[in-house]
Amino acid sequence: MNKGTKRQAAGSMAHGDHKSRFLMGWMLALVLVLTACGAGAGTNGGNESATTPTDTPSNGASQTAGAFPVTISHMKGQYTLNEKPKKIAVLDVKFLDQLLAVGEQPAGSVIAEGNTTFPEYLGDKPGDVQVLGTRDKPNLEAIVALDPDLILMTDFQEKEYERVSKIAPTIVLDFYEDWRDTLATVAAITGKQAEAETVRKAYEDKIAGLKEKLSEKLGEETVALIRPRKEGIRVHGLEHRTGGILYEDLGLKMPALVQKIKDDTSVEISMEKVPEIGADHYFVLSDELFAAEAEALDSSSVWKSLDAVKNNRAYDVNSTLWIAYYGPLAINIIVDQASEALLGSN
Repeated sequence: MNKGTKRQAAGSMAHGDHKSRFLMGWMLALVLVLTACGAGAGTNGGNESATTPTDTPSNGASQTAGAFPVTISHMKGQYTLNEKPKKIAVLDVKFLDQLLAVGEQPAGSVIAEGNTTFPEYLGDKPGDVQVLGTRDKPNLEAIVALDPDLILMTDFQEKEYERVSKIAPTIVLDFYEDWRDTLATVAAITGKQAEAETVRKAYEDKIAGLKEKLSEKLGEETVALIRPRKEGIRVHGLEHRTGGILYEDLGLKMPALVQKIKDDTSVEISMEKVPEIGADHYFVLSDELFAAEAEALDSSSVWKSLDAVKNNRAYDVNSTLWIAYYGPLAINIIVDQASEALLGSN
């Protein structure tokens, strides 16, 4: 980014109807009891059993805390585990994050496209977890060689499902489901319900405190989440998963243009229309993929003319961390960076 601007960098700082639905799903996952016969009995077909975020969550795990067998309802049917899997392969980095958050490790995981290793924010936590290609292009040969007894994937990799499910029993979750629902599924699979509840409660307690502080500090000031791209400036709304973190979890106010984003996660606008966003604060998503576009925004007279930019209320944040991972470890960092930038601003 152009170092001549006065934008502060937040990247270096270490969806309520939706929430009630998520909590209900969580309680169902912990309370209901289902048993099934046969080791690893279950079906991996039949969409009649599939669930969505507006129905019973796709984490339809039914068991008492830490008990097996457990039946997982997912997008391809149901699968019953008679015991804790010994070798899990995950085809989305968020599953790696989720497992690490409850003190578990998968045997193998994909990485983000364009990367050669696991996310930097995870530090050395992945240990000897094997790389299984990328989320966009899972390495089927590496998965076969790993010989997992369970595979976790999302419908993002739908085109790979038939081949992947022949390698090992495969659970398919909604790519867009709330991280709390995913955490409940991971907890049921690993028998780590208590640990998962600790993670969830710690997050809820954190955002409750931060929401109060942010409300006191910002009042009616608004916040926008934007990303310069080749197609234009993408403005994210409430339905975007990170938008949900900012506007629901942290209770930040949306400017009028963002409030008008309905039935989609974002809108694209031209550089000339950026002033129409009208936010008091901006989080600007940037990474190597769209570095030139971020530079063009940063150096434009339109951007420099905004009061938020003149008053150091535009904050650079890393796109990959903020919109790619969606596990509790990453989301806690997003919350920390957003609150630290806003609470420390003018």
